[in-house]
Amino acid sequence: MTPAATHSAVRRTVFLMGPMASGKSSVGFALARILGADFADTDVRIVKEHGPIPEIFAAHGEEEFRALEAQAVADVLAEEHPNGIVVALGGGAILRPETRKRVAGHHVVYLEVAWEDVAPRLVGSEDRPLLHGQAEASWRELMEQRRPLYEAVATLRVHAAGGTADEVAQTVADQLIPLQKELTRERRH
Repeated sequence: MTPAATHSAVRRTVFLMGPMASGKSSVGFALARILGADFADTDVRIVKEHGPIPEIFAAHGEEEFRALEAQAVADVLAEEHPNGIVVALGGGAILRPETRKRVAGHHVVYLEVAWEDVAPRLVGSEDRPLLHGQAEASWRELMEQRRPLYEAVATLRVHAAGGTADEVAQTVADQLIPLQKELTRERRH
């Protein structure tokens, strides 16, 4: 499918969610380019306004960080994006009920990955406060807690390993087109 065909068919908000290091930011940026849409990363917005994420966790705790994520999602949805927007969510953003409510009614893409897919990106990472030095065990524990929420909230699931960000983004775009057409058809009836 060509970017022009994709661009004309999807003009809604698209949220990308999944575990840390699943490629939400890089796939999101590539997807926005394919769709001709704006791009936002909630973590980048939070860092710009409030400072580094590890410092937020250290000074205020995870609950305060999740509140900032929820506000970042609300802010994105309150903005004008005539060509649509692709939003990369933080890995735990969907833990907050208000965030799950805010993303409902939009395209929500779950980028599925396994530990083996993300391990090279995470081992030795100093900027992931929830890993606590035990990267694999912590990541697997977080996934066990979050997987049911990812699956419940997702309108589309895409295996995000084994391809480049551009390839995964094209896969997402190709699958969004039929979803958008189905939603449009349902609204007419």
